[in-house]
Amino acid sequence: MAPVCFLTGASGFVGRHLAPLLARDFRLRALVRPGQDVPWLRDLDVERVEGRLADRDALARGCHSADAVVHLAALVSFQPEERGAMFAANAVATGDLADAALAAGVRRMLHVSTISAVAYRDRPEAVDERAPFNFGPLYIGYCDSKFAAEQRVLAACARGLDAVIVNPPSMYGAGDRRKGDDSLLTAVMTGRVRFAPPGGLNVANVVDVCDGIMRALRTGRRGERYLLTGENLTGAQLLARIASVVGGAAPRRVAPRALVQTAARALRWKERCLGSRPPLTSEILTLAGKFLWFDAGKAARELGWRAGPVDAGIAAAWRELRGG
Repeated sequence: MAPVCFLTGASGFVGRHLAPLLARDFRLRALVRPGQDVPWLRDLDVERVEGRLADRDALARGCHSADAVVHLAALVSFQPEERGAMFAANAVATGDLADAALAAGVRRMLHVSTISAVAYRDRPEAVDERAPFNFGPLYIGYCDSKFAAEQRVLAACARGLDAVIVNPPSMYGAGDRRKGDDSLLTAVMTGRVRFAPPGGLNVANVVDVCDGIMRALRTGRRGERYLLTGENLTGAQLLARIASVVGGAAPRRVAPRALVQTAARALRWKERCLGSRPPLTSEILTLAGKFLWFDAGKAARELGWRAGPVDAGIAAAWRELRGG
Protein backbone atom coordinates (compact mmCIF):
# COMPACT_ATOMS: atom_id res chain seq x y z
CA MET A 1 0.00 0.00 0.00
CA ALA A 2 1.28 3.46 -0.90
CA PRO A 3 2.40 5.77 1.92
CA VAL A 4 0.17 8.66 3.04
CA CYS A 5 1.02 12.32 2.48
CA PHE A 6 -0.86 15.10 4.28
CA LEU A 7 -0.91 18.27 2.16
CA THR A 8 -1.88 21.75 3.31
CA GLY A 9 -2.53 24.48 0.76
CA ALA A 10 -3.97 22.08 -1.81
CA SER A 11 -6.47 24.71 -2.96
CA GLY A 12 -3.79 27.28 -3.81
CA PHE A 13 -1.74 28.09 -6.88
CA VAL A 14 1.18 25.79 -6.09
CA GLY A 15 -1.15 23.13 -4.70
CA ARG A 16 -2.89 22.91 -8.05
CA HIS A 17 0.37 21.85 -9.69
CA LEU A 18 1.85 19.85 -6.82
CA ALA A 19 -1.14 17.69 -5.78
CA PRO A 20 -1.11 15.51 -8.94
CA LEU A 21 2.64 14.90 -8.51
CA LEU A 22 2.19 13.85 -4.89
CA ALA A 23 -0.72 11.59 -5.86
CA ARG A 24 1.62 9.54 -8.04
CA ASP A 25 3.72 8.48 -5.05
CA PHE A 26 1.32 8.80 -2.11
CA ARG A 27 -2.22 8.29 -0.96
CA LEU A 28 -3.06 11.96 -0.73
CA ARG A 29 -4.76 13.54 2.27
CA ALA A 30 -5.58 17.25 1.94
CA LEU A 31 -6.58 19.96 4.38
CA VAL A 32 -9.55 21.85 2.92
CA ARG A 33 -11.93 24.38 4.35
CA PRO A 34 -15.36 23.01 5.35
CA GLY A 35 -17.52 22.61 2.25
CA GLN A 36 -14.76 23.86 -0.08
CA ASP A 37 -14.72 22.49 -3.62
CA VAL A 38 -11.23 22.20 -5.12
CA PRO A 39 -11.69 21.43 -8.86
CA TRP A 40 -8.25 19.93 -9.46
CA LEU A 41 -8.72 17.44 -6.63
CA ARG A 42 -11.88 15.94 -8.13
CA ASP A 43 -10.01 13.51 -10.39
CA LEU A 44 -7.56 12.47 -7.68
CA ASP A 45 -8.11 9.90 -4.96
CA VAL A 46 -7.90 12.35 -2.06
CA GLU A 47 -8.96 12.00 1.55
CA ARG A 48 -10.37 15.33 2.71
CA VAL A 49 -9.58 16.67 6.17
CA GLU A 50 -11.94 19.58 6.72
CA GLY A 51 -10.61 22.40 8.83
CA ARG A 52 -8.42 25.48 8.84
CA LEU A 53 -4.80 26.09 9.71
CA ALA A 54 -5.80 27.40 13.13
CA ASP A 55 -7.62 24.13 13.88
CA ARG A 56 -5.12 22.01 15.80
CA ASP A 57 -7.48 19.05 15.84
CA ALA A 58 -7.64 19.09 12.04
CA LEU A 59 -3.85 19.23 11.84
CA ALA A 60 -3.60 16.29 14.22
CA ARG A 61 -6.11 14.30 12.12
CA GLY A 62 -4.13 15.06 9.00
CA CYS A 63 -0.85 13.92 10.54
CA HIS A 64 -2.28 10.76 12.12
CA SER A 65 -0.70 7.70 10.44
CA ALA A 66 0.81 9.93 7.71
CA ASP A 67 4.24 9.12 6.34
CA ALA A 68 4.89 12.62 5.00
CA VAL A 69 3.58 16.15 5.46
CA VAL A 70 3.94 18.87 2.81
CA HIS A 71 3.08 22.31 4.13
CA LEU A 72 2.15 24.80 1.41
CA ALA A 73 -0.55 26.84 3.10
CA ALA A 74 0.26 30.43 4.03
CA LEU A 75 -1.23 33.89 4.14
CA VAL A 76 0.51 36.03 1.55
CA SER A 77 -0.06 39.74 1.97
CA PHE A 78 1.90 42.95 1.80
CA GLN A 79 -0.61 45.00 3.76
CA PRO A 80 0.86 46.28 7.04
CA GLU A 81 -2.42 45.85 8.89
CA GLU A 82 -2.38 42.08 8.24
CA ARG A 83 0.89 41.52 10.11
CA GLY A 84 -0.81 39.86 13.08
CA ALA A 85 -2.91 37.60 10.88
CA MET A 86 0.20 36.50 9.00
CA PHE A 87 2.06 35.58 12.17
CA ALA A 88 -0.97 33.53 13.24
CA ALA A 89 -1.30 31.74 9.89
CA ASN A 90 2.34 31.50 8.86
CA ALA A 91 4.30 31.13 12.09
CA VAL A 92 1.98 29.84 14.82
CA ALA A 93 0.09 27.38 12.59
CA THR A 94 3.33 26.10 11.06
CA GLY A 95 4.67 25.45 14.54
CA ASP A 96 1.46 23.65 15.47
CA LEU A 97 1.71 21.49 12.33
CA ALA A 98 5.35 20.64 13.02
CA ASP A 99 4.43 19.67 16.58
CA ALA A 100 1.56 17.51 15.30
CA ALA A 101 3.84 15.82 12.78
CA LEU A 102 6.42 15.10 15.47
CA ALA A 103 3.78 13.71 17.86
CA ALA A 104 2.34 11.49 15.10
CA GLY A 105 5.71 10.06 14.15
CA VAL A 106 5.62 11.46 10.61
CA ARG A 107 8.71 10.30 8.73
CA ARG A 108 9.31 13.47 6.71
CA MET A 109 7.94 17.02 6.73
CA LEU A 110 8.61 19.44 3.91
CA HIS A 111 7.93 23.09 4.64
CA VAL A 112 7.51 25.41 1.66
CA SER A 113 8.85 28.79 2.71
CA THR A 114 9.87 31.70 0.44
CA ILE A 115 12.87 33.69 -0.71
CA SER A 116 11.40 36.52 1.35
CA ALA A 117 12.59 34.61 4.43
CA VAL A 118 16.22 34.59 3.23
CA ALA A 119 17.87 37.94 2.48
CA TYR A 120 17.98 40.88 0.09
CA ARG A 121 20.71 43.13 -1.23
CA ASP A 122 20.76 46.79 -2.24
CA ARG A 123 22.77 46.01 -5.37
CA PRO A 124 22.52 43.30 -8.05
CA GLU A 125 24.13 40.47 -6.11
CA ALA A 126 22.91 36.88 -5.72
CA VAL A 127 22.90 35.24 -2.29
CA ASP A 128 22.45 31.63 -1.19
CA GLU A 129 21.10 29.73 1.83
CA ARG A 130 23.95 30.98 4.04
CA ALA A 131 22.92 34.65 3.84
CA PRO A 132 21.63 35.88 7.22
CA PHE A 133 18.05 37.11 7.35
CA ASN A 134 18.07 40.92 7.06
CA PHE A 135 14.45 41.88 6.32
CA GLY A 136 13.73 42.62 9.98
CA PRO A 137 14.43 46.38 9.92
CA LEU A 138 12.05 46.75 6.95
CA TYR A 139 9.21 45.51 9.21
CA ILE A 140 7.37 43.60 6.49
CA GLY A 141 4.91 41.13 7.98
CA TYR A 142 5.13 38.48 5.28
CA CYS A 143 8.92 38.30 5.40
CA ASP A 144 9.07 38.29 9.19
CA SER A 145 6.28 35.73 9.64
CA LYS A 146 7.73 33.31 7.11
CA PHE A 147 11.17 33.53 8.70
CA ALA A 148 9.53 32.87 12.09
CA ALA A 149 7.79 29.84 10.55
CA GLU A 150 11.14 28.43 9.48
CA GLN A 151 12.44 28.81 13.02
CA ARG A 152 9.44 26.85 14.34
CA VAL A 153 10.16 24.02 11.88
CA LEU A 154 13.85 23.95 12.77
CA ALA A 155 12.99 23.90 16.48
CA ALA A 156 10.84 20.81 15.91
CA CYS A 157 13.66 19.35 13.84
CA ALA A 158 15.99 19.78 16.82
CA ARG A 159 13.48 17.77 18.87
CA GLY A 160 13.56 14.88 16.41
CA LEU A 161 11.36 15.82 13.42
CA ASP A 162 12.83 14.95 10.01
CA ALA A 163 12.10 18.23 8.24
CA VAL A 164 13.34 19.99 5.12
CA ILE A 165 12.68 23.58 4.02
CA VAL A 166 12.47 24.88 0.45
CA ASN A 167 12.45 28.54 -0.56
CA PRO A 168 10.76 29.26 -3.89
CA PRO A 169 10.69 32.71 -5.54
CA SER A 170 7.87 34.56 -7.25
CA MET A 171 6.27 32.00 -9.59
CA TYR A 172 4.36 32.14 -12.84
CA GLY A 173 2.05 29.52 -14.26
CA ALA A 174 -1.56 28.60 -14.89
CA GLY A 175 -3.89 29.41 -12.03
CA ASP A 176 -2.13 32.28 -10.27
CA ARG A 177 -4.93 34.76 -9.69
CA ARG A 178 -2.60 37.42 -8.28
CA LYS A 179 -0.77 37.71 -11.61
CA GLY A 180 -3.89 37.33 -13.69
CA ASP A 181 -6.85 39.50 -14.55
CA ASP A 182 -6.47 43.18 -13.62
CA SER A 183 -2.92 42.54 -12.45
CA LEU A 184 0.60 42.63 -13.85
CA LEU A 185 0.05 40.71 -17.11
CA THR A 186 -2.95 42.78 -18.20
CA ALA A 187 -1.31 45.99 -16.93
CA VAL A 188 1.70 45.38 -19.19
CA MET A 189 -0.51 44.43 -22.13
CA THR A 190 -2.54 47.62 -21.82
CA GLY A 191 0.50 49.85 -21.27
CA ARG A 192 -0.48 50.87 -17.75
CA VAL A 193 2.99 50.23 -16.32
CA ARG A 194 4.84 53.48 -16.94
CA PHE A 195 8.03 52.88 -14.94
CA ALA A 196 10.02 49.77 -14.10
CA PRO A 197 11.00 49.26 -10.45
CA PRO A 198 14.67 49.97 -9.69
CA GLY A 199 15.39 46.63 -7.99
CA GLY A 200 15.41 43.03 -9.11
CA LEU A 201 13.52 39.82 -8.46
CA ASN A 202 14.01 36.10 -8.90
CA VAL A 203 11.23 34.40 -10.85
CA ALA A 204 10.50 30.80 -11.84
CA ASN A 205 7.99 28.59 -13.58
CA VAL A 206 5.75 26.92 -10.98
CA VAL A 207 6.17 23.58 -12.80
CA ASP A 208 9.92 23.70 -12.20
CA VAL A 209 9.45 24.63 -8.54
CA CYS A 210 7.08 21.69 -7.99
CA ASP A 211 9.68 19.35 -9.45
CA GLY A 212 12.15 20.75 -6.93
CA ILE A 213 9.69 20.24 -4.08
CA MET A 214 9.31 16.58 -5.01
CA ARG A 215 13.06 16.12 -5.16
CA ALA A 216 13.56 17.78 -1.78
CA LEU A 217 10.83 15.63 -0.27
CA ARG A 218 12.60 12.49 -1.48
CA THR A 219 16.27 13.29 -0.98
CA GLY A 220 16.69 16.62 0.85
CA ARG A 221 18.84 16.50 3.96
CA ARG A 222 17.17 16.83 7.35
CA GLY A 223 17.34 20.35 8.79
CA GLU A 224 18.50 21.91 5.50
CA ARG A 225 16.90 24.58 3.35
CA TYR A 226 17.09 24.63 -0.44
CA LEU A 227 16.56 27.66 -2.68
CA LEU A 228 14.34 26.58 -5.58
CA THR A 229 15.00 29.76 -7.48
CA GLY A 230 14.92 30.54 -11.19
CA GLU A 231 16.08 33.58 -13.13
CA ASN A 232 17.51 36.74 -11.59
CA LEU A 233 15.99 39.67 -13.49
CA THR A 234 15.83 43.40 -12.98
CA GLY A 235 12.36 44.88 -12.82
CA ALA A 236 12.81 46.20 -16.36
CA GLN A 237 13.92 42.79 -17.66
CA LEU A 238 10.95 41.02 -16.10
CA LEU A 239 8.48 43.49 -17.59
CA ALA A 240 10.14 43.09 -20.99
CA ARG A 241 9.82 39.29 -20.75
CA ILE A 242 6.14 39.64 -19.86
CA ALA A 243 5.58 42.03 -22.77
CA SER A 244 7.20 39.56 -25.17
CA VAL A 245 4.53 37.01 -24.20
CA VAL A 246 1.38 39.09 -23.69
CA GLY A 247 2.04 41.94 -26.11
CA GLY A 248 1.94 45.59 -25.21
CA ALA A 249 5.06 47.57 -24.41
CA ALA A 250 7.34 47.31 -21.42
CA PRO A 251 8.28 50.64 -19.82
CA ARG A 252 11.55 52.10 -21.04
CA ARG A 253 12.21 54.17 -17.94
CA VAL A 254 13.24 52.96 -14.49
CA ALA A 255 11.89 54.77 -11.45
CA PRO A 256 14.67 56.48 -9.43
CA ARG A 257 15.50 54.47 -6.33
CA ALA A 258 15.47 57.54 -4.05
CA LEU A 259 12.02 58.53 -5.30
CA VAL A 260 10.65 55.03 -4.68
CA GLN A 261 12.07 54.98 -1.15
CA THR A 262 10.59 58.39 -0.38
CA ALA A 263 7.22 57.31 -1.74
CA ALA A 264 7.32 54.14 0.37
CA ARG A 265 7.92 56.14 3.57
CA ALA A 266 5.17 58.62 2.75
CA LEU A 267 2.71 55.87 1.91
CA ARG A 268 3.46 54.03 5.14
CA TRP A 269 2.51 57.14 7.14
CA LYS A 270 -0.72 57.45 5.13
CA GLU A 271 -1.54 53.78 5.68
CA ARG A 272 -1.34 54.22 9.43
CA CYS A 273 -4.32 56.53 9.22
CA LEU A 274 -6.30 55.20 6.26
CA GLY A 275 -5.12 51.63 5.78
CA SER A 276 -3.44 50.18 2.72
CA ARG A 277 -4.91 49.76 -0.75
CA PRO A 278 -3.43 46.83 -2.72
CA PRO A 279 -1.84 46.15 -5.07
CA LEU A 280 0.46 49.12 -4.42
CA THR A 281 1.33 49.29 -0.72
CA SER A 282 4.25 50.75 1.19
CA GLU A 283 5.69 47.26 1.64
CA ILE A 284 5.59 46.59 -2.10
CA LEU A 285 7.31 49.91 -2.76
CA THR A 286 9.96 49.16 -0.13
CA LEU A 287 10.80 45.84 -1.78
CA ALA A 288 10.70 47.37 -5.28
CA GLY A 289 14.07 49.00 -4.67
CA LYS A 290 15.76 45.83 -3.37
CA PHE A 291 17.44 42.96 -5.17
CA LEU A 292 16.01 39.56 -4.30
CA TRP A 293 18.52 37.61 -6.38
CA PHE A 294 19.57 34.08 -5.49
CA ASP A 295 21.94 31.24 -6.30
CA ALA A 296 20.29 27.80 -6.44
CA GLY A 297 23.58 25.93 -6.64
CA LYS A 298 22.88 23.87 -3.52
CA ALA A 299 19.64 22.48 -5.00
CA ALA A 300 21.52 21.67 -8.20
CA ARG A 301 24.30 19.84 -6.36
CA GLU A 302 22.24 17.95 -3.78
CA LEU A 303 18.87 17.47 -5.49
CA GLY A 304 19.91 17.38 -9.14
CA TRP A 305 17.45 20.22 -9.77
CA ARG A 306 17.66 23.17 -12.09
CA ALA A 307 15.00 25.66 -13.22
CA GLY A 308 14.40 26.58 -16.83
CA PRO A 309 13.39 30.02 -18.15
CA VAL A 310 10.31 31.60 -16.62
CA ASP A 311 8.78 32.34 -20.05
CA ALA A 312 6.82 29.07 -20.18
CA GLY A 313 5.18 29.92 -16.85
CA ILE A 314 4.24 33.40 -18.05
CA ALA A 315 2.80 31.93 -21.25
CA ALA A 316 0.76 29.34 -19.31
CA ALA A 317 -0.66 32.05 -17.05
CA TRP A 318 -1.55 34.16 -20.07
CA ARG A 319 -3.22 31.27 -21.95
CA GLU A 320 -5.47 30.53 -19.01
CA LEU A 321 -6.25 34.18 -18.49
CA ARG A 322 -7.30 34.45 -22.12
CA GLY A 323 -9.40 31.29 -21.84
CA GLY A 324 -7.06 29.23 -24.02
